[in-house]
Amino acid sequence: MITWIIISIFTLITGMIIIINIKNRNSRIKKEQKEDIMKFLYKKSKENQKVNFESLQLFSKIKTNKLTKILEEMLKERKIKYDEDNIKLTLDGEKEAKEIIQKHRRIEKYLFEETSIDFEEIHDVAEKQEHNEEIKINTKNTYECIDPHGDIITGQETSSYPLLKIIKDIKNIEQIYKITHIEDEPKEIYKKIVCLDLSPFDYIKIKNISSNSITLLTDKGKIIELDYITAGNIFVNKEENEEITKMFEEIEKNITRITTLNELKLKEKGKIIALSFYIRGEERRRLMELGFIKGSLIEPIYNNMLGKDPRVYKIKNTMIALREEQARKIYVIRLN
Repeated sequence: MITWIIISIFTLITGMIIIINIKNRNSRIKKEQKEDIMKFLYKKSKENQKVNFESLQLFSKIKTNKLTKILEEMLKERKIKYDEDNIKLTLDGEKEAKEIIQKHRRIEKYLFEETSIDFEEIHDVAEKQEHNEEIKINTKNTYECIDPHGDIITGQETSSYPLLKIIKDIKNIEQIYKITHIEDEPKEIYKKIVCLDLSPFDYIKIKNISSNSITLLTDKGKIIELDYITAGNIFVNKEENEEITKMFEEIEKNITRITTLNELKLKEKGKIIALSFYIRGEERRRLMELGFIKGSLIEPIYNNMLGKDPRVYKIKNTMIALREEQARKIYVIRLN
């Protein structure tokens, strides 16, 4: 008899724990769905696009009856409102959406600076972690207030437009622009942009516009041809700074002598003109401490006995071994 009582109590407790866990899980999922909806509505409002039930369902992939209940709850919570056939955020909803987006960008910044996660995976990891209330990542200075895609984490966001828009006007040839944002979806296009070493804060000069591509010169001395689809994921602002104009004049003057560090021959001296944005975190800090900054002189001293990788370089009377993958992200001008 006592055994059956113990078994019954154990079964009851186990059942209650399972029910509580299921409720907590469902509550967490619903909370994440609401937050994703608020982010979506915020983004669409900034793009001046209306959102109806069908477009929201297409985005969320939530079944009709569940989505209806979620929206009803968000109405009661005063997070959303209906304006005819347009679902919009209230002031409270907009405030919460901003906080979620800021947290997402902080996490992306942290993952970019402090981990070795692949660039194209950072967004997905941040999407999962932004709903975790225990994660708190602070930013300390102006530079840290910008995420890896060029978006401002806190403060007033600047307006920019896709590089694709420039193609519509042939007068934009020879104009200089600053990359302000790189869209990280779809992943395939983002990975392609990263491989081309295009990044936020880069300056570019439009050299040619054809029927299906745009050719540009970067501030690293690279000439890149982009198809229209890829160009649509890069956002820019026009740059009319005299100093930047002179910089491009110097680049074009020496274009044949600009290369990456791995392309220098042994004993061939070079002057560093830029480090790739995608040299990240501790690796970047270490290189800069060793003198890998614009204007520093560097030369390959000798190769690995078993091949070219790693290679030893001399910079400011210091010897350092770099892998070819690292050296390919350091831009130099040949001096010999």
